[in-house]
Amino acid sequence: MLNMAVWRRALCLLPLLIWLAMPSAAPARAGHGVTGQHAVPPAPGEVTELWEGKVLTSHFRVAICVNGRGSLRGAALLRTRSGQVDVYHLEGGVRDGRVEARHPSSGHVFSVTLYDGEVRGKLRLNRGLSFDIEGRRTLNVPVTEDCAPVPEDGWRVQEE
Repeated sequence: MLNMAVWRRALCLLPLLIWLAMPSAAPARAGHGVTGQHAVPPAPGEVTELWEGKVLTSHFRVAICVNGRGSLRGAALLRTRSGQVDVYHLEGGVRDGRVEARHPSSGHVFSVTLYDGEVRGKLRLNRGLSFDIEGRRTLNVPVTEDCAPVPEDGWRVQEE
């Protein structure tokens, strides 16, 4: 029989597991304008970045486009252990090496600090639960027309 500490830990992880299993707010289908399929040049005055890492059993790829005023737009691709890829569009800002970006329809927030070659911070779910995240940071990457990571094998959004 499991002890109480194991049960408490399992209950704390339940909201994240539910969030990871949820489909993204907008139906994401490859080739339907949600993530685009081809790299395009960034908009004039925008800088692009790619963050790659892992949170629990899922992997993430986040592309952001930052304009000269520090406003950002982007998309997070989350690949679950089953191989399903969900898309979460982000909006927010960058100031003094700190990023605050949120998924508008769910309220989930990325709060990260940018370092040379890496990002570190938290993913806060709309109900208050938060998780530490770390990832590799690559500057000046190609992105799609809606500032999502360019699809790679294993990261393509499945057609329905």
